[in-house]
Amino acid sequence: MATEIDPEALDEYRAIVQEQLDHLDTIIPRLKNGNALGRLPAFGQLDASTTARTNYETFHQTTWENLQTLRASLSGMMQTLDDSAELATDADEESASELEDYDSQLNGA
Repeated sequence: MATEIDPEALDEYRAIVQEQLDHLDTIIPRLKNGNALGRLPAFGQLDASTTARTNYETFHQTTWENLQTLRASLSGMMQTLDDSAELATDADEESASELEDYDSQLNGA
């Protein structure tokens, strides 16, 4: 049994994923070294400063990696949605062609 793909639902979902990608693309540059969220805060010279600095660096690195992974996942989703839409269009065109051929054979044309 064939599964039908609703092109409107596919477009709506694609728009949602694209919005998330666009939003992520506004956040990621701010985390690059030297940018607003990419600078190490001044923790001072107290003993706890070393721990705070290490924790911050770990947090920043983890956040950066997670955002990059999320971006790759969303990009992969967009590619899959595009491929699905293309396959659905190809299948619809093939089905229409087969129906026309069948109709021609029935009518003897």
